[in-house]
Amino acid sequence: MAQPNSSFDELASLTVNRYSKTLRDNVSNNIPTWAMFKDAGGIVEEGGTLQLIENLDFGDNATFTWFSGYDPISTTPSEFATTAAFDWKECAGNATFSAREVSINDEPSKQHDLVKGKLKNLERTITNNLGAAVYYIGTESSGLAMAGAQYLIADDPTTGTVGGINRATAGNEFFRNQLLSAATESITLSATTIMDAMELLYVRCTRGMDTPNLISFGDTYWRFFAGAVATNQRYVREADSGTAKTSHSYYIFKSAKVFHDPNAAATHGYFWNTEYTKIKVHKNRNLQPDKPRQPANQRATVIPVDWMGNMITGNASLNGVLKA
Repeated sequence: MAQPNSSFDELASLTVNRYSKTLRDNVSNNIPTWAMFKDAGGIVEEGGTLQLIENLDFGDNATFTWFSGYDPISTTPSEFATTAAFDWKECAGNATFSAREVSINDEPSKQHDLVKGKLKNLERTITNNLGAAVYYIGTESSGLAMAGAQYLIADDPTTGTVGGINRATAGNEFFRNQLLSAATESITLSATTIMDAMELLYVRCTRGMDTPNLISFGDTYWRFFAGAVATNQRYVREADSGTAKTSHSYYIFKSAKVFHDPNAAATHGYFWNTEYTKIKVHKNRNLQPDKPRQPANQRATVIPVDWMGNMITGNASLNGVLKA
């Protein structure tokens, strides 16, 4: 038997297929931190696994020694690696069309606009929510939401369990992020002092050639930084040079892109190393709109859009937070 609104469903499916990549790109490009992660190769698609597993290399090889001649060299195995496990997180939304709406817009061109308009609305909603989730602490929506910066790069890195590793436990200090508290350091942050604070935290987040490559600021600290840059031409707004991959404006501090994200707390700055901290996404559930379907008890058509992933880190010590 023919489905109700079968011609609309065919048109909706065609529109969805054409719009699918646009929707995914629009969402990722319109969230500042998401866009910067994308440009830096910090968004990775993965297949199905029970959890997102990150291998950690945290200890030294205890067999290393200085020796002379026939001195024995230890062959005792060293425990130097472990894993961090992060749960998959899921979110979804539906673009819905009542039979009444479809009937009112019975011309193909109007129906195309109807579908695209509803998907654009859903796109905007998903963008707003994923953008906020980048800075979540992990307890939002009863713990169902993605755990973001406040979870991985905590204000108090000596507490909490991240990726199954209790950072309060002796021996797990290696998995604590760096912290620069202006109050503890007796720094009154302003446009005249923020560069010094950034320099100090940048050094703390550096291990040899591993350095932060992204720095995101909330409203207040971004204003301080922008004020400092205005009088210091060594820091270049590279987006104006025409070489930037992202539409979001940013400056360069050493080799890191510095940008504003209104989703971050106003008096916070996050130093990210995307070599070890990434947004991992399920390859089959990365904001691909599903085929239209009809609820059994409604005269309506529904197009679901969902996402599955999480933010993870394999080396928390190379990330840092600047706070009041």
